[in-house]
Formats: sequence, structure tokens, C-alpha cells
Amino acid sequence: MKKKIALAALLAAVLAPAALADEIRADAPQHYTVVKGDTLWGIAARFLRDPWAWPAVWQANPAIHNPHLIYPGNVILLCSIDTGKVLAVDAGDGCAGVLHRLQATPANLAQDAGTIRLEPQIQDLDNSTVIPTIPLRAILPYLNEGRVVSSEDLRDAPYVLAGADQRLLSGTGDEVFLRGQASASETGYALYHPGGVFVDPDTGERLGVQADFVGRVELGAKEKDVTRAKILSMKEVVRDDDRLLALPQQVVTAVFSPASSQGVKPGRVLRILGGVDHGGKYSVIVINRGERDGVRQGHVFSLYRHGSIVEDTHSSQLLRLPREYEGLAMAFRTFPTVSYLLILKAHRPIIVGDDTEVPQSGDD
Repeated sequence: MKKKIALAALLAAVLAPAALADEIRADAPQHYTVVKGDTLWGIAARFLRDPWAWPAVWQANPAIHNPHLIYPGNVILLCSIDTGKVLAVDAGDGCAGVLHRLQATPANLAQDAGTIRLEPQIQDLDNSTVIPTIPLRAILPYLNEGRVVSSEDLRDAPYVLAGADQRLLSGTGDEVFLRGQASASETGYALYHPGGVFVDPDTGERLGVQADFVGRVELGAKEKDVTRAKILSMKEVVRDDDRLLALPQQVVTAVFSPASSQGVKPGRVLRILGGVDHGGKYSVIVINRGERDGVRQGHVFSLYRHGSIVEDTHSSQLLRLPREYEGLAMAFRTFPTVSYLLILKAHRPIIVGDDTEVPQSGDD
């Protein structure tokens, strides 16, 4: 049986006391035991006023690929040390052990701008499952299936010409005929259905096309520019004109650190995925900001509704009322020009056209 090695003790940090005091909730527990079904966002919300401020109080060796791994059974401690505090994974000796390691092993500590980092220690965790950042059940359909591609890529992709025996609809195990030149792929192929064009509401730029996942296929014999393909698995019924694309090179995961979207300019909600008009908690939305704008997995955004336009009956002037705060959403999958966000909090229904901005302290 293979054993998973977790960098469990690398998750300790001490901030300058004033900075950490501003982040810790007044009702934060002194310790919390991680259980199956927890998320990093939910755990952060137990300790911090603003869960997206997690990186500021949960530091680790920057050389580690992903220092934000937490497992069921880990105990997170909130320890008072002198006039400051520290959040750390319990190594079995409680806050006394945390304090001892911070004071007795200065060679293992790196100090930078008021932050003290604890170097990683290896812990053997057998049969453990890493805690995701946000609920997997809410984002699973969008992690490695649907995607956003350029209009040109979809337009030039091979398409389903017909099903075997002239079937209008095809299913798993059936053959279909594709027309067009498929690019070489080491990851395999899938069929996608065009799901609509994303257009920036402010600039009019075409940002890409939603490609809805239909199913995986295996390419077969080719004659001239017509290729046989066998349907290996499917999510939707295969139809004529569905497009063939190489599967993405990289599998998207749901383990990343929540962080403020500081530096990303304000954006807009382009669509509520799932064929609905309004979004609520755990709905997935698409915004007009992507990798080129600096959006990364884990970035958190505040959502706002434009204020209504009303007439001042005294002056007959038309005035726009102040905008209204609606909730929070986190980016879990990014593309060059747009991103998928999961709504984590919603005080009212989210609609297309709502604004996205850098979250402010206290937004909840």
C-alpha cells in the first residue's frame, strides 16, 4: 500500500502581532480538528474575519510546490506566543511544542517583513484524503470537462459529419464520422458542443466560446478528410456538428489557497453556467477577467449589483442609486480571457452584468 507523505508541519506562521490580531475572529476556536468534508475556505472562515486573507497567516516554505495541504485528522492550533499569535498544525505536543520549535530552532526559521516561517517536517499520513479548497461536488462538472476556447479554434476543429447508419443521435460504443484535420494529441480527444460566445460588455471584444463537454472518443481509420471515431464515454448525446478537440494537457485540481484578487481590475459577470438566469451559493459564474488580467486559481472577488436609476421628483433628474454588495466568489478555473468562479456567499441572486471587484475587509 502506497503511503501519502504530507507536509503537515509546514503550515505554521507568526505575523507581526498587530497584523495578525486584525485578521483573527473574536470567536475563533483555540483548536479545530479537520474532518472529511471540510474545505480550506470553511476552515479559514473559522479563524479569520476574511477567509481570503488565509495566505497572510498561513505561511510556509515558498520552495514547496503546494504548502496548503491539509488532511482529515490534522489539528489546527491557535496559540498565543508573547504578544502575538500563531496558527499551526499540531505535531502532537500542542502549543508548547509549537513555541519550543519557534524558539529552539532558529536555524529552521526564515524571517521576512515581520513574518516567521517554520520549515517543513515530513509526516506519514496513511489512507488520507487532501482537503479541497472549495466543495468538489459544486465544481466537479466544470473542472476537466467544459472549457473556453477561441472562436477560431472551435471553427477550425473537425466536426461530426454523420453517425453510423445515418443516425441523428449517437451513444457510447457507436461510431461517428468526422470531417476535418485532427491535430496530434498525447492526451486523447473529446467532442464538444458550442455553447455560446462570450463578449466583453464594456469593450465588445470576443473573449471566446463556451465549449460544453459531450464525451471522449477514440480516432480510427481515415479516408481522405473523413475519420472514423468510436465514442468511449459520453455526458451528452452526440449530435451532428459537435466539434473535436484534443483534451487539455493538464488536469485541473481543487487544491489551492484562497487569496485576495488584489491587482485585478474590476470585471463583469458574463454568464451563470448550468442554463439558469440567477446564481446563488455554489453556482458557477463566468467573468470577463482571465489569466491575461492576472486572475489565478483561488482569487476571491466581491460581487456587486448596479444601483437602480430613479427620478428625483423635486428636480426631475435621473440619478443612479449606490450599488449593492451581493456576495463573494472564488476563481477555480482560469482561461486566457475569462474565468470560472464559484459563488461562496450570496445575499441576493447573482445575475449577468453584476460587477466583480477586489474584496474589502469585512465583506461577508
